[in-house]
Amino acid sequence: MSRRRLADRLSFARVRRLTRKLSLRTRVTIWATTAVAIATVAAGLGLLLGLKYSMWRDLDTTGRQRLSDVSALIRHDQLRSLIPSNGGDADVVEVLDASGKVRASSDYDTGPGSPSGFPNPLPPQVVAGRATTLHDLKIGDGGDFRVLARPTRVGDRPATIVVAVSLAQAEHTLSSLTTGLVIGVPALTALVAWTISLTAGHTLRPVETLRGQAADITATDLHRRLDLPDCQDEIHALGVTLNDMLARLDEASVAQRRFVADAAHELRSPLTALRAQLEVMSSYPDPDRDPQVAAALLEDVERLHDLVEGLLALARSEDPARPRSQAARVIDLDEVVLAEIRRQRSLARAEIDARRVSGGRVRGDAEALRCVVRNLLDNARRHAERHVRVALGESGGTVELTVSDDGSGIPAAERTRVFQRFTRLDEARSREAGGSGLGLAIVGKVVTAHGGVAYADQDPPLADGGLGGARLVVHLPAAPSPDLSDDPPPAPDGPKPV
Repeated sequence: MSRRRLADRLSFARVRRLTRKLSLRTRVTIWATTAVAIATVAAGLGLLLGLKYSMWRDLDTTGRQRLSDVSALIRHDQLRSLIPSNGGDADVVEVLDASGKVRASSDYDTGPGSPSGFPNPLPPQVVAGRATTLHDLKIGDGGDFRVLARPTRVGDRPATIVVAVSLAQAEHTLSSLTTGLVIGVPALTALVAWTISLTAGHTLRPVETLRGQAADITATDLHRRLDLPDCQDEIHALGVTLNDMLARLDEASVAQRRFVADAAHELRSPLTALRAQLEVMSSYPDPDRDPQVAAALLEDVERLHDLVEGLLALARSEDPARPRSQAARVIDLDEVVLAEIRRQRSLARAEIDARRVSGGRVRGDAEALRCVVRNLLDNARRHAERHVRVALGESGGTVELTVSDDGSGIPAAERTRVFQRFTRLDEARSREAGGSGLGLAIVGKVVTAHGGVAYADQDPPLADGGLGGARLVVHLPAAPSPDLSDDPPPAPDGPKPV
């Protein structure tokens, strides 16, 4: 890179740094005015050059016409010492002999044999027949002229016809136009800058209003909304977007406060029970009673531990900054399901039917999906009478996991609410049943984070092959199958024994 180019880049970078410190209105005014000024100057120069070329061309046409007229006089032997005028006094015509003396002229003051006011010898470009501008000639009224020449013969002697057309009028016109542009362009640029500044200020005034109102909104009054401008333009769309964002923040803030209140309430109950039992043991020690109290305390501690684990799992599922390094792993969901079923069978009083579990591959976090399966099975195990049925299959690019029980089911009006935090519907789904109200909330959050959907439904009655209780369904996007073209064909999918 050349030093000059490097210096230009550094200068441009310095200008950009300086302009970044200015307000948007000022920057818009500067750049727009600069563009208009450059365009106006370019247009003015183009006008001047175009007008000059047009006027010079007309003058050259006049000069060539005079050359033709004088040549005709010579051919017809009508040339006299005074060449007749063409009706104007802006041109001078002279016929010069080989020594540069005047033989005939259109100027009354220049007689035959007198020295010519043209340079002697004539410039080569004039002799070659090209129109040329010569300055400060001592012919006519003097000044600048467009000069053309044509060699000829007068009688037996060589001669040259020289025509000069005055530039005085053309130069006066160009000078007047230049003066007008020198005065008009800055005035027009200033007017444009003023207009752009006013327009930009008027355009940006609603933005400043929105900014001021947004600056006044704090975390304690997220219910407030910005006043939208009347015009249905981009600024109105910006205001609508900001109001939507405030609405989402308000909803998140309300949900967060509700979550904190619910968590505090849920944690208070086991802690209060633990404290009361410990106070009784401390105040009234009893060797016969203490083992039973210790067992009850252990049960409460386990319940408290499950509640804290659920809160942590829910927090992790909602943390946007949590690393997603495991999100690209392909997981055999059937293996996760079967492993959790084996664990649950040692805890459940109900029978778990896994004959409908077949293959299903998804992409995601194995631990988070294991938590989903565990919570679904925990929920079904707690509320089932005698039977729990688990089904897993893949169809149409979707893996479907279904967990059904033969319990009391979930009312249709409550099937969406069960996926909210700390939701318990009735006495059967109470703290005493072992639930904290977080299991299905964690299921919903994790499934949504994996691009899926979870919902509750009613299982068909026994007469139709179902269990008649609640049916919880999870849909997850299926992972693409690996390329097995070089491997032997796999065995057909079917129910896997557990």
